[in-house]
Amino acid sequence: MIGISIRDLTVSFGELKILENISFEVQAGEIVTILGPSGCGKSTILRCISSLHNEYTGEIYLNETCLVNNGKRECNTDIGYIFQDYALFPHLSVKENIEFALYKLKSNEKKEKVESLLKQFDLEVHANKQIHELSGGQQQRVSIARVLAYEPKVILLDEPFSNLDTILRNKTKIWLKKMIKDLGLSAILVTHDQKEALSMSDKIAIINNKKIEQFGTPFELFENPSSFYVANFLNRVNKLPTKLVETLGINISLNDTAVLSIDKVILSQDSTRLKGKILDISYCGDYYELEVYLEDFNNEIILKTSFINDLANKEKCFIDIKKEDIKIVKK
Repeated sequence: MIGISIRDLTVSFGELKILENISFEVQAGEIVTILGPSGCGKSTILRCISSLHNEYTGEIYLNETCLVNNGKRECNTDIGYIFQDYALFPHLSVKENIEFALYKLKSNEKKEKVESLLKQFDLEVHANKQIHELSGGQQQRVSIARVLAYEPKVILLDEPFSNLDTILRNKTKIWLKKMIKDLGLSAILVTHDQKEALSMSDKIAIINNKKIEQFGTPFELFENPSSFYVANFLNRVNKLPTKLVETLGINISLNDTAVLSIDKVILSQDSTRLKGKILDISYCGDYYELEVYLEDFNNEIILKTSFINDLANKEKCFIDIKKEDIKIVKK
């Protein structure tokens, strides 16, 4: 069942158009991520869905019901919004923050609901603490608990992990993804983090130049990018010179370009392979990153390798590129 549907959403600030003809759907129990660089309009989409921004054209449907009725746009309690900074009330305790969303319930119903949420989100021992006494991860759980208190059908997540350290971010992603699936929510996640989008999403919409450049599953976008923008945004790639590609028996049109992931460039011991001059070697923890100049093609290429042996003492190296690893995409 479709939880929410965005149809031809266009947003302008004065004469400046921010988004143009944005359309996608989110099924119940599905996580759709809007991915793109800062300032491309990702959060604006969430603000339109939640009625925080009403100056747009197009239509937004919640369970096939348009959110605009008789020309009026009203906030819908079936939609929950989790902000980047959590938007908690600092003068209220954890318990009181959650209670705030349940003001319509009777006292006994409110108490039972709050106790259930505190237990579900592992916040029972923090119930009476002030917000400033909590860690970033605990504050985030309070924010999510408060939103889920009124049982929305759609949940909007605006950079929800940006304030968390790496270890806590990974744990929280797994927990949140499971919760969304278990509750059957329709979730829209906004992020500029490619790995986050790939690991969290059922579908991804990549925004470029005001429009959706490509929409599909993480696997579809990663393995079959429609353009250089998508290929390079999801995975660091090398743009290969036409002359090099043609030596491998690949013909490309003027509107296309050949790309190769930096993971697919292979260091070789075979002196008959591509000759390269090492420009830089960077130690990156569990791998090295090399910048190499391909002398015969007047082109620089980046590669990753887990070992360098004695390359650090050399200026020359040999590179192998497999034809099947090259992808042809739109420029």
